[in-house]
Parts: sequence; C-alpha cells; structure tokens
Amino acid sequence: MIRQKYRQFSSINVTNLVDVTFVLLVIFMLSAPVMQRSTDITPPSTDQGQIIQRLDPGTSLVVEMDGAGNITVAGETVAPEDLSALAEAALSSGRTEAYLRADGQVQYAILAAALTELRRGGYANVGLIQESTVAVE
Repeated sequence: MIRQKYRQFSSINVTNLVDVTFVLLVIFMLSAPVMQRSTDITPPSTDQGQIIQRLDPGTSLVVEMDGAGNITVAGETVAPEDLSALAEAALSSGRTEAYLRADGQVQYAILAAALTELRRGGYANVGLIQESTVAVE
C-alpha cells in the first residue's frame, strides 16, 4: 500500500494575500496626490515668471476655473457667490496663500469676478498660476 507523504490543507494561505494587499495599499497611497487634480485646464504659458513647483494644500488655497467658468476647489465644485465664504474659512484655517489656476479660454470678466470674491474673503494678494514654455531645471 502506498502511503501519502503530504496531507491536504483546507485553509487559505493568508501570507500571499496580505503581501498583495500591502503592495496595493502602497500603490494607492503614492498615486492619491496625483489623482487629486480633477479639472482639465490649460493655463496660459509664458517663458517669464517664477514657476511654482509644488503647492502645499495645508498652507495654500488653489482655486481652479475651466474654460466654461466653472469653479472648483480641491475637486469640489463651488458656486461663484460662495467663493468669498470659502476663502474666509480657508484663511481662518491657516491657509495664508491663495492661487487661481484658470484655463486660457476663461473670459476676463469671469476671472475678475473670482478675484474679487477671493479679495472679499480676505486674500489681498492672489497669485495666478501659469505654465512655463521653458524647461524647468
């Protein structure tokens, strides 16, 4: 009679499952900051001016406007009349800088209205974000 050397286990090997789960967790943690940019806009470009490499979300308020004039802050759509209240809340929470990133096709009147609302919210100086045509070193 042949004797079996191995017994069959009816349990799942959890080690491989945990390893795959941790790898996926790390991948999603690294890709989360990249996925936060929700609006597809193309700011005007120039070869002059200081290029902002990285904006810290804890210290700066970034308002984005697409070509139709829709306003988004951190991926959330904001009504133009609510922008000043949002700016006041951001300023009181410690965000000392405000930047406006607008598409090149936004009408000047809509852009000026957004700047006015940010000023009403307490930001005296608002930076306009633009893209560079020169390669950044």
